[in-house]
Amino acid sequence: MSILGLIAAFGGGVFAAAIGALPAFIMTGVFAVVGAVAGMCGAADASNILVNYFAFGSFFGPHIAFAGGVAAAAYAKKKGLNENGAAIAVACAGYNAPDVLLVGGVFGVIGFLFKELVVANLFAGTISARLVTDAPGITVFLSGVLVRLVFGGKLKTSDKVISSGNVLSTTIVIAACYSLVVAGIYLGAIANGVDPAAFAGLYHVLIFGMAAVGLVFAEMGVAFFGCHHIVIIAAEATVQSYAQMGNLYASLVIGVIFGVLAAILGDIEGNTINCGTDSHIDNPAFAIFIMTFVVNACFPVVA
Repeated sequence: MSILGLIAAFGGGVFAAAIGALPAFIMTGVFAVVGAVAGMCGAADASNILVNYFAFGSFFGPHIAFAGGVAAAAYAKKKGLNENGAAIAVACAGYNAPDVLLVGGVFGVIGFLFKELVVANLFAGTISARLVTDAPGITVFLSGVLVRLVFGGKLKTSDKVISSGNVLSTTIVIAACYSLVVAGIYLGAIANGVDPAAFAGLYHVLIFGMAAVGLVFAEMGVAFFGCHHIVIIAAEATVQSYAQMGNLYASLVIGVIFGVLAAILGDIEGNTINCGTDSHIDNPAFAIFIMTFVVNACFPVVA
């Protein structure tokens, strides 16, 4: 564990609280895309810096920055500075309350420590290649639960379990079709003679980053369908299943199935926990960490 990284995580949490959790996450996407492209172009050192130190490090790592912004928003509501503790698109610097920003820093540190001390030792392949999850995803979700417990509010906020009617149908259609294009592009490239190594193991990072950048439209008030939990799982399932089976069409189907499952999990968590105004408990993070466990249990990455 890097002590300098830990110190930087406090600043990352404050920075995200100041600009808002969602804008910070959009920046995660920007650096993820640029870093993934750099890696695919052969610039391994640049890719390492952009992906591991910026996008998923102490600056914009969701487990630090997004989690810090979420905590700051909830604390601001507890202080009576806003009416919606789940307003993750709002820049907390506008409240002119230094303690709100410092709460973001504290939760940035908590996120850093949880990732380095818990996830890295239990769920990063250290016990088994089949027991691996997404470190930012599980940290963001559990940090959100901690925020809810610390700053007040019920954990379960609704008796509704899953969306119904056209809302659920739309979610499934979007998930299936987004997963189809994610899986199809990767497998289509391979079918046309592209070496899977050309993606440098970064396809899921690129796809995740693109979806995160797309949330800029949500920040602008457009009804953008948040899909990063869908597309990253579809990408991981496609890449890892193809590496094991070598069957293009089977991997295409698997990518779509896993993407749809991620969408349904996100919908369930969004209806049962992440509704109301107390705080934000991220449903995409919930879907990502659960489905990453599933992907790796079915198609473990063997070094």
